[in-house]
Amino acid sequence: MTRPGFLLFWLLAFGAVLAPARVRAGETTPARVEAMRLQLATRLPDTARLRLLNALCYVLHNEQPARALPYGESAVALARALPAEAQARGLLPSLLNLASCYANLSNGPEALTLLAEAQALALRLKDPDGLVQAYTAQGSIYHERRDSTSAWRHYRRALRLVNQPGVTPTTRMRLLGNVSGLLFFRQQLPQAMHFDSLALALARRQGDSTAEANYLSSLATYQMRAGNMGRVKRLLTQALAISRRQRALRSQANQLIMFAMYYIQTDEPERADAATREALKLARQSGYLERVLDAYSILSAEAAEHKNYREAYEWNQRYVELNDTLNNRQTIQTLAAAQVSSETQERARRLRQLTEQHDEQVNHSRVLIGAVAVLALALLVAVYFYLNLRRSRSELAANNKALEKVSVELRSVASFKDKLYAIVAHDLRGPVTAFAGVTSLIDSYIAQNDQAGLARLPALVRQAADSLNHLLDNVLNWAVSQTGELECRPEAIAVADLFSECQALYQTTAAASWQHITMAAPDGLQLMADRNMARTILRNLVGNALKFMPTGGHVHLEAAPDPDDPAMVLISCTDTGPGMSATTVASLMSGPALPEPTPTPKPRATGLGLGLALCRAFVHRHGGTLVIQSRPGAGTNVTVSLPAAK
Repeated sequence: MTRPGFLLFWLLAFGAVLAPARVRAGETTPARVEAMRLQLATRLPDTARLRLLNALCYVLHNEQPARALPYGESAVALARALPAEAQARGLLPSLLNLASCYANLSNGPEALTLLAEAQALALRLKDPDGLVQAYTAQGSIYHERRDSTSAWRHYRRALRLVNQPGVTPTTRMRLLGNVSGLLFFRQQLPQAMHFDSLALALARRQGDSTAEANYLSSLATYQMRAGNMGRVKRLLTQALAISRRQRALRSQANQLIMFAMYYIQTDEPERADAATREALKLARQSGYLERVLDAYSILSAEAAEHKNYREAYEWNQRYVELNDTLNNRQTIQTLAAAQVSSETQERARRLRQLTEQHDEQVNHSRVLIGAVAVLALALLVAVYFYLNLRRSRSELAANNKALEKVSVELRSVASFKDKLYAIVAHDLRGPVTAFAGVTSLIDSYIAQNDQAGLARLPALVRQAADSLNHLLDNVLNWAVSQTGELECRPEAIAVADLFSECQALYQTTAAASWQHITMAAPDGLQLMADRNMARTILRNLVGNALKFMPTGGHVHLEAAPDPDDPAMVLISCTDTGPGMSATTVASLMSGPALPEPTPTPKPRATGLGLGLALCRAFVHRHGGTLVIQSRPGAGTNVTVSLPAAK
C-alpha cells in the first residue's frame, strides 16, 4: 500500500499488539469508582483499606493513570507499614499496580525501580505468579522504549516460569500477548501469530471477552502484514462483534480504525470512509482522543487521495490542533505525577510519625491485651476440643461406612471363591471318576485275559487325561481373565487350521465312544482373533458337545461369513445330543459370569460350568456374540460370531 495512511496503520498495529501488555480494567465505571471512594472514607482495618486502595488503582491506572497514582502510592506506603508477614503479601500487588501507573504516565525509570523491588520480593516469597508479572511488565516497558533485546531477555525469564504451579491463566495470557507483540515488532510473523493464538485460546477458556477481542485484532494485524486479507476481515468481524456486545466504545473505535485501513488496502474507499467516521463518533463519545486523532489522519489522507484538498486541509487542521492538545496533556500529566509523587512522600513521612505514636499506644495497651488474650486462649481451647469431638464423630461414622463397604466386598469375594471351588469340585468329579473306572477295567480285563479290552485302555486313559487337562485349562484361563491380566492379541488365523487342530485334539476321545466329528470351512476364510482364545472357544464347544452326546453321536463344525455383517464370521457347533429345554438355554444365556454348578444327565459328563462362561467372556472380548439353539431330544446348536480378517 502506497497511500499516506500506511505509516499510520503500522503505528496502530504496533499499539494494538502492545495493548495486552498492561492489565485491562475494561471501561471505567464512574459509579463503581465513586462507591469505592465512599467506602474508603469509612473506618476500615488496614488490610481491607489496602485491598480497596489497590482496587481503585487497578480500575483507574489504564485510562486515568494520573488519578490512579495517589491510590497506588498510598497502597505502597500502607503495605510497608503493616506487620512483616502481612506486609510481604500486601506489598507485592501494590508495587505492581503502582509501577503500571508510572508506565502509563511514560515514567519508565520510576516504573522499573518499583518492578525491581517487586521482582526481589516475589523471589523471596517464592511467588511464581508475581515474578512472571514483574518480568512481563519490565519487558513491556523496554519494548515501548524500542529496546527489544532487553525486552526479550525479561520475556524469556518469564517464559521459563510460566508453566509452574501458581501462575494464573490471566498472567500467562498477558505474557503470551506481550511476547507476540515483541515478535511482531521484530518482523517474526509466524512466531508472533503462534503466541497470539495461544493467548487467544487462554482468553476464550477464561471467558475473558475483552482480551479475546484484543487478540483477535492482533491476529488481524499480523494477517494483514502477511497479505492474508480474507482472514483479516473475518478476525476483525469477530473482534468487533464481541466489542459491540460488551458496548466497549474504545475497543470498537480501535477495530473500526483497523477496518478502515483494511478497506483502504482493498481499494474500498466508501467503506473505509464509513468505518472511519463511525470510529470517530465512538472515540468522541468515549473521550478516546488518540483514536480521534487517528480518524482525522485517515480522513485527511483519503480526502487528499481523492483530490479534495479543501476537506483534506480541514481534517489536517483538526489533527494538528488535537495532537498539540494531547502533547500538552501528556506534559501536564507528567508534571502532575511528579507533584503527586512529592506529596505522597510527604504523606509517607507523616504516616511514619503516626505509626510511631501508634506503637507507643500499643505498648500501653499490652497489659489489657494480655488479659484478653488469656480469656481468648481459654475460649479457643474449648472450641478446639469441641471441634475435635465433632471431627472424631464424623471420622468414626465415615470409618463405619467404609468398614461396611469392605465387609460387603469381602462377603462377595468369599461367595465368588466358594462358587469357584464348587464348580471346580463338581467338574473334577467326572475325570476322576473316569480314572477310577479305568483302574476297575484294568483289573477286570486282566482277570478275564481280555486283550482287546486291554488294547482300548490307552485311549480311555488319554480321554480321561484330556478331560482333566481341559478342565485345568479352563480354571486357569478363568482366573487370569478375572484379574484382567489376560491380553487379547488379535491376528489373522485360518479357520480351517483351527478346525483341524480341534478335530485332532478330540478325535481319539470321540472314537472311544464311537462318536464322529466333521467340519466344513471355506478355503481362505480367516479370523482376526487371539489364537489362544479362539482355540479355547472351539475346544469348549466341541468338548461340551462330546460330553453330553450319547454313544454314536455326531458333532459338526461349520464356518461361513455372516450374511448380515461382512466384517464377522459365524462358527457353529451342532451335535445330536439330548438337547436342552428353553428354560435351561435362557438361564445359560442370561446367567452370571460365574455359573452355579448344575447336575448333569449322565454320570460321566460334567455340567457346562466354566466352559460356557469362558466362551461367553472370550467372544465378548472380541466384540462378537454367542447364541444357543436347542430343544429336548433334537440336539444343540451353538453359534458364535468373531471378527473376520480384512
